[in-house]
Amino acid sequence: MPHRPSLVRRLGELRRSYTGETDSTLLPTITEGIQSLTVERRERIRGILDAGFETRLLGENSSPPPGDVLRRAVLADANNVPQQQLEAGILFALGRAAPYRWPATTVVAPMRVCAMTRPSIDGTQTVLHLPGSAAVPMIATLLPHVADGTTHGLAGLRVRVCRRNMVLYLADSGWAGSISLARTSFRQWASMLGFARVVTGHEWPVAFEGPPTEPERAVIAAGRVPGPVPMASALLRRLRILGDTMWLTVQPDGPIGIRLNWSGGRTAVQVAAALVHPLAGLPGDQFIVTRTADEPITITSLGADGAATARIVLHQAPLTTPPPFTRIDTTTAWAEFNRVMKVCAPAPPKPAELVH
Repeated sequence: MPHRPSLVRRLGELRRSYTGETDSTLLPTITEGIQSLTVERRERIRGILDAGFETRLLGENSSPPPGDVLRRAVLADANNVPQQQLEAGILFALGRAAPYRWPATTVVAPMRVCAMTRPSIDGTQTVLHLPGSAAVPMIATLLPHVADGTTHGLAGLRVRVCRRNMVLYLADSGWAGSISLARTSFRQWASMLGFARVVTGHEWPVAFEGPPTEPERAVIAAGRVPGPVPMASALLRRLRILGDTMWLTVQPDGPIGIRLNWSGGRTAVQVAAALVHPLAGLPGDQFIVTRTADEPITITSLGADGAATARIVLHQAPLTTPPPFTRIDTTTAWAEFNRVMKVCAPAPPKPAELVH
């Protein structure tokens, strides 16, 4: 009788394709996720894994929806609005980092935007493993500041530097929304501020905490993140499904739309099929997937009433196609980053109390 992989191993491999996690964190998370499930629910998961789900691409479920309990056991989504807003803001910031990373040379290699995402089992937080080439311009894009009367960045974002990681959080929500950047030191944070200062012309304090400013509060009241925020948050947690891309852009596309363009990595067809998987795919029970003549694939998530709640456009450009952005020369900014990295860094400041 052929050997059948354990349920933990099968779910681990499924989750890994979305998050890029290694066994050291992946398997304990999956084990914790399914250990509280009843025998019947575990068998239900096995049945879903054994069955095809291709009809979901055309809006039809071949079997009853798995429900939130089973989905959380495999790959939980953010369960509160501040967490969703923070994750959506980070997704769009990563999607704007490509012009800062694009090399001046004609030789281009895959430049993964994200090495790993680690959503917690309860959905309350996410740990991101980002290469420095993506994390540094992302921070420069995210840091809130006012220029020419306009508030830029993610309003309310604040940063707390811990011993081995940086925690990004929303000052107006306390710890209801937070994301950890793994393996990021105080020296790296100070260097990121140097990079951001050169790029934007604005200077932030090293101890970047405290309540939102009045301009930030105005943006927060108007809506700090555009587009379908819950869906953008879900995409961030599954960002490794794209594979190692040459470049990636992510943009809001109207009130319910998100547009992803990339080169290299997995095809748009492969990504679309994975994103409608009933256990590990995007939240939702009904999707319509369409393809147009110029190749983009559109995933439309439908609500219980049949109305569209979110729309994601996926487009993989050929490797020979020039990217849809103008390269930004960051030579001086990276020189400042490296200069600060070489300076003997002082001890991190003591964290201030969070302001709710």
